[in-house]
Amino acid sequence: MPRAVYVLALGIFAMVTSEFAVAGLMPEMAEGLDATVPQIGYLITAFAVAMSAGGPFMAAAVRRAGPKRALMVLFAVFLAGNVLAASAPSYPVMVVARVITGIASQAFFGVAVSLTVRLARPEARGRALAVVMNGLMVGTLLGLPLATLIGERLGWRAAFWAVGGLALLAAAATLAGVPGRGPPARAAGRRSGRSCGCWRGPGCGWCCPRARSSSGRRSPRSATSTRS
Repeated sequence: MPRAVYVLALGIFAMVTSEFAVAGLMPEMAEGLDATVPQIGYLITAFAVAMSAGGPFMAAAVRRAGPKRALMVLFAVFLAGNVLAASAPSYPVMVVARVITGIASQAFFGVAVSLTVRLARPEARGRALAVVMNGLMVGTLLGLPLATLIGERLGWRAAFWAVGGLALLAAAATLAGVPGRGPPARAAGRRSGRSCGCWRGPGCGWCCPRARSSSGRRSPRSATSTRS
C-alpha cells in the first residue's frame, strides 16, 4: 500500500473534522457571533450546499494542474477559509468562510480518490480506497468529539485554529509524501488493458476520446476471425 494513501486519508480527516466541528459548538458560536442557535445550524447546511454545488467546479478548475499541485491549491483554499472562520467577526463572514471550506473539501475528496486509484496497484485499489475513505469515518467518529472538547475548554475559535493546524500538517505530509505524478501513462494502460492514462485514474476512458474510440474498434484480423 503506498504511503501516500494514508497521507490523503489524513487530509480528508482534517476536512471532515472542520465540516462537523460546528455541530458540537453551536451554543458557544451563537454567543460569540451574536446569532441564534438555529442560525448556527445553517452553517452546516451552507457547508453541505457548497460541497455539492461548488466542489465539482473547483475540482474541474484545478484538474489541469496535476494531482499534487491540485491538492496543494485546495489545501491553501481550505486553510484560507478556516482561518477566516476562526477569526470571523460576524455571522455573515462565518457563512462565507464555511462556503469556501466546503467547496475546497469536496474538490479535495474527488482529487484524492482519483489519485488513490492511480497510485494503487489494480489488485489493491479497493483496499486503498477504503483506507482513504476511512479518513471520513474517523473524522466523524473522532474529529467531532475532539473539536467539541477543544471548543468547550479553550473557546470555539480555538477549535477552528486546531483544525487549521491539522490541515497544515496534512498539507506538509502531502508535499513530502505524495508523488508529483502518478505511474507513467503507458504502464497504467498496460495494467488496465486500456490506453487512456489520465491522472483521474488509469484507463478511465472518459477524458480521452481517442481511448474510447480505440477501445470500441476491432482490428481487421479479429473481425475476419469473427466472420469465419
